[in-house]
Amino acid sequence: MKKYCFSISLLLFTFYIFLTSTAIAITLNAESCSLSHVQSAINVARTGDAVVLPAGSSTWNSTLSIPNDKKITIQGSGIGNTIITRNSYGTFIKLNKSGSRITAIEFVEGKIEADGYDFRIDHCQISLNVWSDGISVMSRDINPPVISTGLIDNCIFNNMRILVCGTNWMLSDNNAQHVLWSSPLGLGTAEAVYIEDNTFNGGHSVIDGNYAGRYVFRHNTVNDASIDAHSVQGNNRAIRKWEIYNNTINQEKKSMWVPMFIRGGTGVIFNNVVTGTWTNPNIAFDNVRSCLSRGDGGMCDGNSSWDGNEANQIGYPCRDQIGRSTDKWLWTTEKPYPPQALDPAYIWNNKWGNSDVAVFQHNCSTNALHIQKDRDFYLNIPKPGYTPYIYPHPLRASDKNKPSAPTGFKKI
Repeated sequence: MKKYCFSISLLLFTFYIFLTSTAIAITLNAESCSLSHVQSAINVARTGDAVVLPAGSSTWNSTLSIPNDKKITIQGSGIGNTIITRNSYGTFIKLNKSGSRITAIEFVEGKIEADGYDFRIDHCQISLNVWSDGISVMSRDINPPVISTGLIDNCIFNNMRILVCGTNWMLSDNNAQHVLWSSPLGLGTAEAVYIEDNTFNGGHSVIDGNYAGRYVFRHNTVNDASIDAHSVQGNNRAIRKWEIYNNTINQEKKSMWVPMFIRGGTGVIFNNVVTGTWTNPNIAFDNVRSCLSRGDGGMCDGNSSWDGNEANQIGYPCRDQIGRSTDKWLWTTEKPYPPQALDPAYIWNNKWGNSDVAVFQHNCSTNALHIQKDRDFYLNIPKPGYTPYIYPHPLRASDKNKPSAPTGFKKI
């Protein structure tokens, strides 16, 4: 009998040690949605925990920062219920490298910053009085940089854009962008920031990228704004890749130029629907350095070592222009100007009413010489071998285990 009791006691003691030494995810209720109360809850949270904000409103005058080593969920009570306002435009939350999730909160007059690492922002609303960045994603101050990954889904965005850059450093500071341009393109993979199933209302553009950024923009509704991607603008590299598909782009309340303005990198554009009366309902392709001198690269006119300078091609191929992909080697001070792979963009099955959405070369005449159909891009031809990444994005699987307000926990 004593031996049996001793065995039970040993079992209970072992179980106690297991519980106290194992991180078990819990939910922490912030006392209010004030910055100080939310920060207090985050201070005691551990990876896997959820910090729940009650219904209510609060004005923040500084930034909430989540430590890199805490992958947590910050959950409100829903749009219109938990409302956070910035006292003047600035950053609400820095996710840093935590890969955390923000859900069910309405934000007014500010932005969220993320460094990637499979973050998620969902079922939120962000509204700005003056159009600017509402979400900014890039590999900040990380060298060598990582490819930013994450998901932005099921949100409402008013008068703002999402900015996706590879890094925040210019070329004069380090070679971070060169590292990203020497890595594989990765079409149809998880290596991008995914923006899906959102509604965008107004502004100038709703998505943009540069500095070797990578984004996938799919299954969204865009009202009175455009989809953009940038080229070499100075001492920087262009956007690396874009995948734009299954979106509806509407012109409703204001005059709009084009639904898409793409200026660098490569990718795919397909199955999009354009509605309304646009100045031009087609896709504008552009390369800034075809027409203007920019940074150390100057102009793409046959005189810059940045470019391919093929015979009788007036500089072609231009560095990072549409249809160019992976650098042959890592660009360093000792070994600069790597040739780039030809990786044409493919555009197909995009409709404006009963008409196919076409492509035109914007700006100067040299632009049309540098970006040519059936060489740098193909129209109304699906990309051979391309398969879109899993939809819905796998990070949405967490919806099945959406944290709910607990009982029996002390408010923080």
